[in-house]
Order: sequence, then C-alpha cells, then structure tokens
Amino acid sequence: METKESQHTILIVDDVPENVELLKYLLSQEGFKTYTAYSAEEARLVLLNTRIDTLLLDVNMPEQDGFSFCRELREMDQFKLLPILFITSIDREVGFQEAMKNGGDDFINKPFNKRELVAKIHSVIRLKDLQDELYQQKSKYEKELQTARRVQDQLIPEKSFIWNGIKAQTLFHPYLQIGGDFVDTWIEEKKLHIVIADCSGHGPSAALIGAMFKMQLFNLVPNMGLKERVSHLRKNMELVLPEDYAITFCYAIIDQDLNLSYINGGHPAPIIYMDGETKLLKGMSPMIMGINMITNDEVQSIALKQGSKFFMYTDGASEAMNSKMEYITEEGMRDLFQKSVSIGGDILPTVQNQILEFCGTSTPNDDMAMVCIQL
Repeated sequence: METKESQHTILIVDDVPENVELLKYLLSQEGFKTYTAYSAEEARLVLLNTRIDTLLLDVNMPEQDGFSFCRELREMDQFKLLPILFITSIDREVGFQEAMKNGGDDFINKPFNKRELVAKIHSVIRLKDLQDELYQQKSKYEKELQTARRVQDQLIPEKSFIWNGIKAQTLFHPYLQIGGDFVDTWIEEKKLHIVIADCSGHGPSAALIGAMFKMQLFNLVPNMGLKERVSHLRKNMELVLPEDYAITFCYAIIDQDLNLSYINGGHPAPIIYMDGETKLLKGMSPMIMGINMITNDEVQSIALKQGSKFFMYTDGASEAMNSKMEYITEEGMRDLFQKSVSIGGDILPTVQNQILEFCGTSTPNDDMAMVCIQL
C-alpha cells in the first residue's frame, strides 16, 4: 500500500554526486519520491515540469549558488511557498542568517543527523499540506462566488429604461464578488416603483438575505398601497432575518402626475434636484431588524416637476473613505450629485467616477448601489 510519505516529492540539489546519492538513498528509505539535480539550471527544469513538495538545496554550487537560486524562486508566484531547506557545511551561525535572509525555511549543517533531517522535512511538508489545502478551499470558494455572482447579476440586473418620459437607471457594484445591497425599479399599475436596500454585512450571507428581500418584494399584491407594501415586507423579513442582521431601505413610487411618495427605513436620505436646488429629503422610519417591534412607517410626499432628478444610494457611497481617513458623508453625496447634474449626461457613471476620484488610491470597502430617476 502507498504510504502518505510516498506521495510527497523531494528535489535534491547538490553539485557533489556522492552527497546527492546519499540523500537520495536515505529519503527513499523513508518513503519519499526523490528527484535530483546537480546545478541550479537543472533544478529549474525539474521544478518547472514536476510537482515538488520540498527542495533540499546546497549553497556552494558552480555558476549559481544556492542563496541566489533561492531568491530567484521566491520571486516566482508558483514557488513563493515551496519549502526550501539548505544543507551545507557553512558555519551554522552565519549560514542560518543568510538562509533566512534569502528566503529559505530552514538550515541543516553537514555532516547532518538523519533523524534531524527527516524530522525537519516532515515539519515543512505538514505546513505545505495545510497551505495546499487552504489554497484549494480558497479556489473552490472563489469559484462558487463567481457562480453566485452570475446568479446575483440575474436577480439584480442593472437597468436603464424610459417610461412616460422619465429615465430610470440603476447601478450595482458589490464590494466582494457578491454583496448585500439591492436596487431595482419597475413599472406596475401605471406607476414607477423604486426600491433600494442594504443588508448589514458582506458576502454570501448578506447576498442571500438580499435575494429573500427581492422574493418578498415581488410577492406583493399589485393593488397594495405604499404603506401596506412596506408593512408586508417588514413582517415577512423579520420572520427570517437573524437577530444580528438589519436591512435599511427606501421604497418610492412616482405616479403619472409626477407625485413622489416614499418611506425611508433607516436609509441614507434620498436626494432631489428641482428648480436648480439640490437637497436631502426628510423623513425617517425604522429599519428592518430580526426582532418584533412596533413601527409606524411615515409616508412622505413631494410633487415633482419636469427637469427634476431623484437619486438614492446605499451607504457604501457616503461612507467611502480617502487616504486621509475622510468620509464622503451624506452632505458630500448631495454636493457630488449636484456636480454630476451640472456635468450632464448619464448621472450614475459620473457619480461613481467622482466617488472613485475622492477615494484616490483607497478602495471602497462596502457594497455600492444607486438609482437615479430623471424627469
């Protein structure tokens, strides 16, 4: 039966054939599969064409010494974590320091003790096995995230359409491959519905809650009023929402007479541009939380005019930070939106670019969703 050790491979690199043969014999007796090379050039060819678990490397070799070769390997992504043990006759105090400085994992003096050599090889291989397992799990997780992102793109597609002379546009940009933000706008009963929401947290759990939010949203009965819709969403989401999660949201409806009604549940204030003025819209109701609580959602109303612009976003935008540890803030988003309006054209890409310009070399560390309605 093949042992666990026989699955591991060791490359022995030394310009003295007798040393190579001795190590090959000893390690083969321990069940390792061995490969040999008598120079850095030969070792390079073996490493590029064979899976190696541990490299035993001499220091004093012609053309290229072991320290230089080790530095070269550490600059290559596929060998950054390869266990490298130096076996040399150099004084231990000096040799160990040089070995570590040049990227080695350990240092063994010649003449070596067989038990010490085998013990150290087993030690570095155990670490490599753990690293390989973590890498495989990470690769599998990233693949699953990519699949989940494709699913989320179908659940939360970015939209751009015109209804009744009104242009509606959404943007969705998760911090990770998937995120907990939600944004959508659609036509129902001759009214334009706009919803934006933000589930606490990032990644798969937040994304699943966002998917549940959409399911509840589109199970609403068409003739429900705004307050009844929000009450229904609250009730059903609170039944399934874990206690340590919360959802902020803003649900808005625009009718054919350009009357805007909205309920803001703990979300950043919507922004309105009308008559050349940009302002934050007031009114705040509680967010959705995984606990039973008595709420009184207040419907806010405003009569819009032709040329008005209505904008909502998640706090990944207002809490974006620059290198000076400064936030954009809600007031900053108002000013940024007004500037985007003055620039003209599609507003959302302009807003996003300005946020990235504010962040500079910093990367936004939260999901980001936006919706803009242009009358």
